[in-house]
Amino acid sequence: MKYDRNYFRMLDDDSLINEGRDSMDELAIVLADRLGELSDAETQLDDAKREIVELNARLDSWMEQANALQAQLDAK
Repeated sequence: MKYDRNYFRMLDDDSLINEGRDSMDELAIVLADRLGELSDAETQLDDAKREIVELNARLDSWMEQANALQAQLDAK
């Protein structure tokens, strides 16, 4: 039987979301939408973490430049 609990448990998130959205059951549609939002949130979190790493690297570079310039000013 295709539409039993075990079948749905074996689906990946995207397939489960699609099954829920394609169903005619209002609860399944709402739950699929919520699951989709949670899946998107995980991607957004990963993107934000990468951006933080990049921004920290820029900050370190700018701090090094500021310290070098301060050292030049102090030497004068």
